[in-house]
Amino acid sequence: MAPRYDIDLYTFDPAATYFLDTNVWILVNGPTPPNNARAAVYSNAIKRLHASGAKTFIDALVMSEFANRWARFEFQRTAGSDFKAFRKSALFKVVAQDIAIALRAILSMAKPVSGAFANIDLAGVISTFESGDSDFNDLLIVETCRIRSCVLVTDDRDMKMSDVAIVTANQALLTP
Repeated sequence: MAPRYDIDLYTFDPAATYFLDTNVWILVNGPTPPNNARAAVYSNAIKRLHASGAKTFIDALVMSEFANRWARFEFQRTAGSDFKAFRKSALFKVVAQDIAIALRAILSMAKPVSGAFANIDLAGVISTFESGDSDFNDLLIVETCRIRSCVLVTDDRDMKMSDVAIVTANQALLTP
């Protein structure tokens, strides 16, 4: 298994590259309640990462997940029953503007990575997904990290069996 690092103790390496999972971006830049302890941990880590000078990557998949999760969160918060109607509402226009501001902030911290999809072993990803034990997007993120030699920064316990280096605050990922 690839190494796991406690985010509070981790020193970001300026020579390394990092890929932040959607859940980290949501905690730091999304609609997270004030005083959320996990958000504070990851926000501090991102500040340290940025100060280290290390490269941080993001791809279209993570940006899409971020935008869609935030939109779904706001839809559920408003107790709506028709998501498509919500997307056509005046309320969604405000939500979309907030999401766009957050996405621009993310792009100021992370460089978009392209071309990884063409190099991913899609047949292998599909075979792994077929077992029913993995999220398809998580598999793509891990493959992107492998191809780009990135350390994955995530809070997603589903990444436990991933074979890439992980920096996390999630104890489930840190314990064998």
